[in-house]
Amino acid sequence: MVNVAIDGFTGSGKSTLTKVLARKLNLKMLDTGAIFRCFAFGFKNLGFKDVNDDNINKFLKMADVKVEFQDENQIVFFNGENVTPYIRTEDISQLASIISAYPQIRDKYLQIAKKFSEENDCIMEGRDIGTVVMPNADVKIFLTADEKIRAERRWLELKKKDNKIKLSDVLSALRERDERDSSKKIGKLMPTNESVIVDNSDMSFEQTVDYCYEIITKKINNHNFINIAIDGYVCSGKSTIAKALAKKLGFKVFDTGAIYRGIACAFEYLHCDENKINQKYIEKFANQIHVEIEFIDGVQHIRVNGIDHTPYIRTEKCSELTAKIAPFVCIREKVLKLQREFAQKNNIVMEGRDIGSFVLPKANYKFFCTADENVRALRRFEQQRAMGNDVQFEDVLRELKDRDFKDIHREHGAIVKTKDAIVVDTTNQNLEQSVEFCINEMKKRGFKK
Repeated sequence: MVNVAIDGFTGSGKSTLTKVLARKLNLKMLDTGAIFRCFAFGFKNLGFKDVNDDNINKFLKMADVKVEFQDENQIVFFNGENVTPYIRTEDISQLASIISAYPQIRDKYLQIAKKFSEENDCIMEGRDIGTVVMPNADVKIFLTADEKIRAERRWLELKKKDNKIKLSDVLSALRERDERDSSKKIGKLMPTNESVIVDNSDMSFEQTVDYCYEIITKKINNHNFINIAIDGYVCSGKSTIAKALAKKLGFKVFDTGAIYRGIACAFEYLHCDENKINQKYIEKFANQIHVEIEFIDGVQHIRVNGIDHTPYIRTEKCSELTAKIAPFVCIREKVLKLQREFAQKNNIVMEGRDIGSFVLPKANYKFFCTADENVRALRRFEQQRAMGNDVQFEDVLRELKDRDFKDIHREHGAIVKTKDAIVVDTTNQNLEQSVEFCINEMKKRGFKK
């Protein structure tokens, strides 16, 4: 899939630009505003009058919104009915503006938009497309221009409907909108680290189109790296398979766990207080560190603030600290950024619980490793025995079942088998057979080494 995100300030021309680029690039353009209008239509049509949390929650239990394309035209359905012809009235516009401010509505919209981006080559525009809606977009453009130029553009548009409107009033309203959009708690207007900032103050519309078209085509054509995501249950063999597959293909293995351990080492190195660990304390710590990854002779090294912590990441103390620090969202986001940036620049195999479903939803190949739970428990039992631990098989099996339940029901990073994942059942397969199975499945799907 090819996803293009265009964000930017009011009056920067992003809406018109996106429509033209969609045609030039043969991409579908999701009209996100129509989705909110569809919710508004449904809210009114089902008889709700007062807009409040209680009514919104009741409404959402009764609402089903879907988006389809027919002859390149976007059609919105509410509870199975095509309501596209009825959502452009002024009262629906006003209601859409009101209910779109509710987080519950926005969450539903995000589900629709994200699903659409995962299933279609598309381009979207807005305030937070590159940051929230499509954080994995292949190309992110952030459109801006001098505020006075943007105000004049907006003024010329509005004059067609109201020739008495003043430029000074438009400029004042635009400044207020900029401030509001840039300070929102949810859906904040801001470029990402990957965004290409395009200032079109001195560009004509045609020049802006040509410039952005070149940016997009160049980035898409240069995106030739192959990403392989391997998820699965504990003791299903996913880590061993990932390493063996990467070695056979000449790819790199991205060890996500090592990144978390490197960050934990940095926590100790910086003399942070383990007893003070809480949301605020960890957020302050996260803002103080810069994490980098480097491969030296095929070995992944983790540097935090320039210091290589790789030799110290396997200690018991590091393991304990990692378990305490890793669950914090600010740490997860820092690691997630590294995972995705590395994937954009390398042929890699990455394994975990949610790599194919969340970290790399656009991975070229996705595998999901599983095996009979008794076989997996036996593997863990034998591992523990080999390390000299006096364990009972029944206890190991019980712990494995408990781990499976927790992994499936995690709030963040839950095990998910995506629809496009290839299942690798290692119950009756050795390592060589499993790796060969993966390569054959990739070949069936057009892989060439």
